[in-house]
Amino acid sequence: MEERIFYRFHTCFNKLRFKIGNKLTVLFATVFLFSGCSLDNSNTSDTVLEHDKRYGIYCMDIVTGVVELIYSSDNSLGRVHENHTGTKLIFQENFGDDIFHDSEICLINTNGSGYRRITDNTWLDAYPSWSPEGTKILFLSWSDYPDNTLDIFVMDSNGTNPLELYDSGYHDADCSWVGSQIVFTRESRIWIMDDNGTNARQVTDYEHAGQQGNANLPFGDYDPRLNPSGTVICFDRMVDDQSTSGSYDFYTINTNGTEETAITNTGWQQFMAEWSHAGDLLLFMVAAKGGGGIYDLYTMNPDGSDVTNITPADWPSEFLCSHGIFSYDDSKIYFVGEWWE
Repeated sequence: MEERIFYRFHTCFNKLRFKIGNKLTVLFATVFLFSGCSLDNSNTSDTVLEHDKRYGIYCMDIVTGVVELIYSSDNSLGRVHENHTGTKLIFQENFGDDIFHDSEICLINTNGSGYRRITDNTWLDAYPSWSPEGTKILFLSWSDYPDNTLDIFVMDSNGTNPLELYDSGYHDADCSWVGSQIVFTRESRIWIMDDNGTNARQVTDYEHAGQQGNANLPFGDYDPRLNPSGTVICFDRMVDDQSTSGSYDFYTINTNGTEETAITNTGWQQFMAEWSHAGDLLLFMVAAKGGGGIYDLYTMNPDGSDVTNITPADWPSEFLCSHGIFSYDDSKIYFVGEWWE
């Protein structure tokens, strides 16, 4: 179980990757199937990507393509989330080689100033996101590792007053907060609860959920995200275990469990679809397709149409993109970049 949790949190899955010459290849045996998707990215950019450390949080203007480096670190970085006023970013930073003891939550202003580490302990704190009004931070914590389980916590926006919000007795993960509802993963299924941690109910019931095959994770549903109106959840489903990483497709479902719909059928390694604040686009990471690692950012419509690689084709092949989110006004995209050397 520890290896599976590590797999979900480790930025860019770099323990599964190897390099041959100037090409990045991933140990994924994904099936290369297409369903009306854009096959290649022809976008180019004159932007010179800043690079002083291995990892960075970047901001890309959607209209101009201008990219700004907000924060850089030699430590691997995880989930990034912006507050409702567009002034602060919360993110995960791993301060050592042992993610179960060295992973912490950090805060920075969107202009790159005011960096602060707001958790500082000897256990895993991860997957942070803001409450809708920006006064609280939702996150995952495993304070008694290796005993017991990963649970959902909330704390004040400055990192004080951490409080366990939900503990199912199983590993609870992939949490996200919209309106008065929180969605999360439990037992390889999607769940939803009220934002005070009560009234938890199961949303998906994939027939193979929880079955362990050849992949690091069991078959099942992961990374749920509520649309801005709080009515539809997008999530990724592990549908194939022919590689250690598995293959995933995206699905949508109403919060009451009705109208489950597969919106992709690609067999790619793709994760973490984030809604635009207007609710008209989904932004996600494609780690690999057809056996080749790419680590690019894509968008698509909520029905799965118009799948588009928005990562400029002339960006260096050793620059890997992940954990993308829309800014609060949908004019920019924040993401984690890694320079693979």
